[in-house]
Amino acid sequence: MRISFIIKENRKREKELNSLLEQTKTLIGFNDVAIFKTEYAGHAIDLASEQVKNNSNIIVAVGGDGTLNEVLNGVLRTPYNETILGYFPLGTANDFQKTAGKIRSVEHFINCLNNISVKKINIGKLTCCSLNEKNIRYFINIADTGLGGFIAKRITQDSKKLGAQLTYFKHTITGFLNYKKSKVNVKIDNQEYNGKLLSIAVCNGKVFGSGLIISPNAKLNDNFFQVTLLGNVSLWDYIKNLKNLKKGNLIINDNIHYYSAKSIVINSSSTIETEADGEYIGGGKVSYELLPYSLNLLATTKE
Repeated sequence: MRISFIIKENRKREKELNSLLEQTKTLIGFNDVAIFKTEYAGHAIDLASEQVKNNSNIIVAVGGDGTLNEVLNGVLRTPYNETILGYFPLGTANDFQKTAGKIRSVEHFINCLNNISVKKINIGKLTCCSLNEKNIRYFINIADTGLGGFIAKRITQDSKKLGAQLTYFKHTITGFLNYKKSKVNVKIDNQEYNGKLLSIAVCNGKVFGSGLIISPNAKLNDNFFQVTLLGNVSLWDYIKNLKNLKKGNLIINDNIHYYSAKSIVINSSSTIETEADGEYIGGGKVSYELLPYSLNLLATTKE
């Protein structure tokens, strides 16, 4: 069996990473262990695609949610395959694992490889169209159009010296102060929303933004997106509900709407920005499509 690790280096956890790789090499049944380190943004997409073509049975994303998103896109952009996608969280937020199941240690992950179990899960596909290009991106956790895209673009440009949570909080506050809500028409399956939009989160998982539970009812295999639409929501609304977001409580507010859907199309009077799994995608008209049971995910086992 061939297993490939695609790694975004984290020097603070280098000892843990080396232990992971060395222990994997000793496992019975894994006669081919390949290790690749990313060198630039988007590199993990190419590496993952290449490893699918090289018949890797399991591809493991080692890094944060952004690395996982790139590996996912490399796997799904390659013609139909039965590759299993695993993750070992070395990022700052690691929000996806808060829905899928936490990997708590190297030993826990090795146990997952010793007792392989696979979950078939849903994946999201977004198409972002501007005047000059059409960008298609798959996502495994949450994609966000509006303020979330605006924030993601600025976080990408930030040194993140404050750490993940404080950096996100800083740009959220400044985003509320500087972001201009767009007038939109949103088609959500057979429903429709017309009005001002702060943000719309299309959720496969529950958690984004370094621990905010934006969609407590989301499941990876229920055949629906859970959609949280924030209309004319203010900074004060956000601050007073921050505790609810961290606890996973649904927020009762006339400007916040919840839907279950398989398809979402957003038309805006102005350019509106989008992110997927924390990665900035671009600006323009956006559509979302659910791809049911389209990924083999390495399931986490009990420790």
